Amino acid sequence: MPSRRAFLSGLGAAGLTATAGCLTGFDADPGDDETYDWPVGGGDEWNSRSVPSGVAPRDDPTVDRTYEFDGTPAGDPVVTADTVLLNTGVDVVALDREDLSRRWTVASDDNDAYRYTGAPAVADGVAYVPESDTLVARDLDTGERLWSREFEYVFGETTPLVVERGDNYRVVIGAGEYLRAFDGATGERQWERRLDGIVRRAVARASASVYGVVYAATTGGDLYAVDDDGRVRWNRTVDAGIRSAPTVVASRRRDSETITGSGDVVVGDGDGSIRCFDPNGRPRWRTDLFGFAEGGIAAGHDGVFVSSGGRLSALNAENGALGWRTEIGNAVRPTPPALVGDTVYVGGERLHGIAVGGGVGVRSVRVGEKRFEHEVDGGASYVTAADGSLFATVAGGMSGGRLAVLS
Repeated sequence: MPSRRAFLSGLGAAGLTATAGCLTGFDADPGDDETYDWPVGGGDEWNSRSVPSGVAPRDDPTVDRTYEFDGTPAGDPVVTADTVLLNTGVDVVALDREDLSRRWTVASDDNDAYRYTGAPAVADGVAYVPESDTLVARDLDTGERLWSREFEYVFGETTPLVVERGDNYRVVIGAGEYLRAFDGATGERQWERRLDGIVRRAVARASASVYGVVYAATTGGDLYAVDDDGRVRWNRTVDAGIRSAPTVVASRRRDSETITGSGDVVVGDGDGSIRCFDPNGRPRWRTDLFGFAEGGIAAGHDGVFVSSGGRLSALNAENGALGWRTEIGNAVRPTPPALVGDTVYVGGERLHGIAVGGGVGVRSVRVGEKRFEHEVDGGASYVTAADGSLFATVAGGMSGGRLAVLS
């Protein structure tokens, strides 16, 4: 890789003038919040996969501890103050956060079928776990089953959306053609809505809506906005289908009250592009990436960050313009990015820490964008963060994987 001086010299004075607007990326501070968690797949109710004010490793991190498992990583590690919930494809396990000892497990010891996809969600000491075709509420400490609700179809790469409602919670999840909402304490069904297509990803809550809107996408290409009573407020069709869960362009500041961002919703298109709609369903922009956005999209610091085709791309959240792009290497598993502080973390052939600003350069020709590349024995897949540590899953082959905690 050329030095920064040689690279800039090679651009020439005329080139620097012509591309001055492309030499910088997105402004971000390192972050100063050391007490945060990752309680749901997608990080929060917007699927933003970001903690913009959070602290996380900015230099090559050290592996503190690991947990080996049979199976293949199948969703975000969900992290609370005391517990890590991990989907291994053949099981969902609860681990003690300090030493990664196993507290409880969902599957029997002789289970060898891949029946579990997506990540659980945690709220107020309850874990909401998608188990094959059944949503199960379990005590987070003991794993005791509190209630369960069966669907007609198996879940597909989804995680429950937990929405706070006064002193209680409402849990929204889709399977097959149905989107359903349940009382978080009792499991009583609040509403259901049949959609025109199969829901295979997580849903997301609108950042601001008097109707309590949630967004759901179908594999057939329909994006729905459904209100708090299960009524469809609007829907839009993406002809090539939708490959990712909806992500809302919203962030919560450290005070936990102030919400920033446009509130637009972005999805990965089946034609290899990213599409953006405003909160009323009007198309905002479309950007070709020439690769599918698998696993999820991160949004924060006025940017949208997407892993596709062995590259991480940073798009301007307002107009979709490409800010920068960098190679991360091919991966056999989904590698959704996670944004913490001023760094984007993403898997691939290695675990990467990449500056939100993208270093210096023009589009995919960059210098100084990579903070570290951490070698892993296998492909790094899902990565999340909590209280200054990274929680990364590694696919070790056909027969097993591991969770690594890095700081």
